[in-house]
Amino acid sequence: MPKTDHATPCRQFLHPGEVLREAWDYHEYPDLPLVPAHLRAPRKRSQRGKGLLGALSHVLDKETQPSGGAADSRPSSSRLLDNRLVDNRLTRAVGTVAEGLNEAQENIEDALDDAANRAMFGKTIEGGRSSMAGRFLVQVTNAGGSPQHQALTDRRLFVLTDQATGWREREPELELAVQIQLSNIAELRPRPRTTFPRGRFDLVFVDGSWIALSCSFQDDMQAMVTAFHGR
Repeated sequence: MPKTDHATPCRQFLHPGEVLREAWDYHEYPDLPLVPAHLRAPRKRSQRGKGLLGALSHVLDKETQPSGGAADSRPSSSRLLDNRLVDNRLTRAVGTVAEGLNEAQENIEDALDDAANRAMFGKTIEGGRSSMAGRFLVQVTNAGGSPQHQALTDRRLFVLTDQATGWREREPELELAVQIQLSNIAELRPRPRTTFPRGRFDLVFVDGSWIALSCSFQDDMQAMVTAFHGR
């Protein structure tokens, strides 16, 4: 089965005189941390999408609103019974204990999941939100769409994201998600034997921070690393 052509779409984003060295798929590495809500940019939507979503939201809001009338405004006997039950001290105490047990169980399950992910994927990022690796992750996240291609040139490393997402098949709408000048990259560090998947490599920045990236195949990752160090 022939591999997907990543070079052709990446060439459209080259600057005059810039030389493309390698272009492969951008496979988002598993278990990367989520970007906090206050650092996320608003999602971009088309006008058509806004209209459709707005209409659906209006319908849902209308259906969930109570109808007018004096009879509807009066609490029912079952509602009064529920309020008395909630206000009971013993009921509140039992509810607090149950909530605490559920929260403790969820914390244990989360800790086990985190340990399993670390064992399988290893550490995925080093550096805070203000580090170069942290800013890289924020930019890729805020670009939206679906990251598809990553390219290494004689000047920079960049990632392209496809904004044509959704259930309907459309022509790709590629945009530049993030770009890093080679002078800001200290190393592309391959890590095929220590973690899964095998196409992982770490993008190491000159400030000492790094983030795990990946290609679908180990040979593609090795080609990226070799091209960077052989420049």
